[in-house]
Amino acid sequence: MTKEDSIKEYYFRINKSIDYIKENLHEELSLEKLADLSNFSKFHFHRIFKSVTGTTINEFIKKAKIERALFFLMNNPSKTISEIAIDCGFLSMSSFSRSFREAKQITPSEWRKRHQNSNIGIANSNIGKMQSEIENYLALKLNNLKNIEMSEFVKLDFEIKKLEEFNVVYIRNLNIHQHDSETFGKMFEQLFSWASPRNLVNFPETKALTVYRSNANLSGMLQADVCLSVPEGIVGEGLIGNTTISGGLYAIFHKEAPMSECFKTWNYIYDVWFEENGYQPDNRNFFLSHLNDPKLHPENFHIIDIYIPIKLL
Repeated sequence: MTKEDSIKEYYFRINKSIDYIKENLHEELSLEKLADLSNFSKFHFHRIFKSVTGTTINEFIKKAKIERALFFLMNNPSKTISEIAIDCGFLSMSSFSRSFREAKQITPSEWRKRHQNSNIGIANSNIGKMQSEIENYLALKLNNLKNIEMSEFVKLDFEIKKLEEFNVVYIRNLNIHQHDSETFGKMFEQLFSWASPRNLVNFPETKALTVYRSNANLSGMLQADVCLSVPEGIVGEGLIGNTTISGGLYAIFHKEAPMSECFKTWNYIYDVWFEENGYQPDNRNFFLSHLNDPKLHPENFHIIDIYIPIKLL
């Protein structure tokens, strides 16, 4: 096996462990279990995971749990903090509170209270402080750019639909800016180059997706996958991973606009649409389904469907 093949194999195995972590935060995620899943020894898994992700396995898991907790604190007001701690895989309230304070410099109850009592859209002397408190809250907030004209979205085109789980192959980037269209484009090119010779690109049946795997921080950096839907049983290799997109209830918003306009739509969905339509966001990953090549559009517009996982209030 060449050095390049070895590196690709390492990425493939580490991505499998990341997928497992994201889906099983409520369970015990021992080093032994994750190393075994990745077919590494414990010693080598720990070193390779840090080499690939830039962080230790424990730090990665802790950050993922805190991100999940922020989601619940924001969107599930009826859920107690102790319930949130359990659902996010913390063994006790004390360990949850300690981890949360280390990450956000504030307690979970204080964070929830401050957010509920704040108006983030009003510019004042506390805006920088408030943004720092919620820097990891849901990528859909897009750094809290809440300057939305309500009239722009009166005719928002959406439908509510229940999806079945489906399979995808993907290329993952653990540190990409949400507006870095050039890098996203190169990732898609690489994925198509792998899938096309295998007869896995058959539009319109094949879906090209961007799946967001973490929250954007204040600098706009996040974790994201570019994906192609594939038949069951297709297995990736090297930098090409394979996983499933969760089924369930989704609100699907159709847009034909510059990507910046699509970002504003996400803001509107979370700031206004949920409150007006009797739903709350679910903690499954949201994703974009790309329906065109914007370079071929007469106005260079993106035609996309925005899939937001939802549940009833």
